[in-house]
Amino acid sequence: MYARITEGPLSVADVAARVGDDRSGAVVTFTGVVRNHDDGQPVTAIDYSAHPQAEAILAGLVEECAQRDGVHGAAAAHRVGHLEVGDLAMVVAVSAEHRGEAFAAASDLVDAVKAGVPVWKCQWLADGSHEWSGLP
Repeated sequence: MYARITEGPLSVADVAARVGDDRSGAVVTFTGVVRNHDDGQPVTAIDYSAHPQAEAILAGLVEECAQRDGVHGAAAAHRVGHLEVGDLAMVVAVSAEHRGEAFAAASDLVDAVKAGVPVWKCQWLADGSHEWSGLP
């Protein structure tokens, strides 16, 4: 199991390597990338902030995912700090017996991270203004 909140760049290969298991027939990865728009507004960058307990909460979600039937490994990493368009904001990897289990578990883990991990973002818009989202 691997769960990290970090200011450093994320590596898909590093996160995926942490779920390797000879019993697995599938490894699914997801990368969340900073895009250049949101709700019709051009976005130039995002500043991510996290609660001090965010990594512990992320670890609990990863552990829960890893306990699913057919799943042999789960890992997730989320960045904080200043990210530019194209930067990786989140990487999730799941290994499982079969591809259906791996895809379903990875999708559910991404949804759980977005809903349950206290990470907030301040989007910087092309007009120089900014807006927060994900705040409680």
